[in-house]
Amino acid sequence: MEIAVSNIVWSKGLNQFFKFLNHLELRGIKGVELALNCFWDEPLAIKNHNYIKLKNEIERRGMRIVSLHSLTFNRPDLELFNTLNQRSKLIEYLKKFCDIANLLDCKNIVFGSPKARKTFNKNKDELDDIFLDFLQKIDSAITNVYFNIEPLSKKFCNYLNNFQEGIDLLKLGNFKNIFIQLDARTIIENNEDIFNIFENSSHIKHCHVSNPKLLIPGEPYSQIHSLINEGLNKIKYKGFVTAEITRQKKIKDCNYLDQTIRSINKLYKDC
Repeated sequence: MEIAVSNIVWSKGLNQFFKFLNHLELRGIKGVELALNCFWDEPLAIKNHNYIKLKNEIERRGMRIVSLHSLTFNRPDLELFNTLNQRSKLIEYLKKFCDIANLLDCKNIVFGSPKARKTFNKNKDELDDIFLDFLQKIDSAITNVYFNIEPLSKKFCNYLNNFQEGIDLLKLGNFKNIFIQLDARTIIENNEDIFNIFENSSHIKHCHVSNPKLLIPGEPYSQIHSLINEGLNKIKYKGFVTAEITRQKKIKDCNYLDQTIRSINKLYKDC
C-alpha cells in the first residue's frame, strides 16, 4: 500500500503542476492522481505528444500516475439519465478518457461526475437498467484500465450513494473492468458499515481518502480512517491510497500539501 496525492490540492495551471510534482518528489511520494481539467479545459482536445511529455515529467521524478478523476468537471452537458443521445456522448467521452489512461500507463479512472447523475424523476428500476447498460458498453470497450464507480452521498446526487448500492449493481452484470471506488469521505458522510465494505473487497481496485468537504483526513474522524486502514491491510491491498484534498486559498500550497502528506502517512500505512 502506497500513498498518492491528487493535484486538486495545488494551484491550477501546467507550470504550477510541475511545482506540485517537485514538492511531491522532495517528500518521497510515489503516486500522483490527475484531474486534467486543472490545466486543460478540454483534455480530449490535447494531442498525444503532450500526454507523453506529461508522463515523462512524472516518471523522471520517480513517480507514476495512479488514476484520472474529475472526468466530466468541465462537461455538465454529458448526462447519463436524460436522453439516449446525451448518454451516448458520455460513453464516447469516457472511452476516450480510458484511451488517455492507457497512453499514460495509468490503471484506474474514477467516475464520480455528480452532475452527470441527475435522475430526471426516473424510478430506481429504470435508473438501474440504464446504468447497467451504460456499464456494459464501457466494460466491453476498454482494456488495461479499471473503471471505478465512485459512490457519492445524497449531498451531491440522487443515484448510487453508497458502496453497497454499487455492489448490488455489479452483481447483476458480468463485468471485467468495472469496480467500486472505496471513498473515505463518502463512508463518513453515510456512516457506512466498514466491515461490510471489506467483506466485498474483490470489488476494490482504488481508494480515495479525505474528511468531508475534501479536507485533510484526521479528527474528528481519525477512528474511522484507522478502521479503513485496518481493513485495507487485512485484505492485503496493494494499490495506492490517494489523498483527494481540495486546495485552501488562505494557506500556501506547499504548506497545505505538507499537512496533507503528514496526515495521510500517519493514518494510512502498512501494519
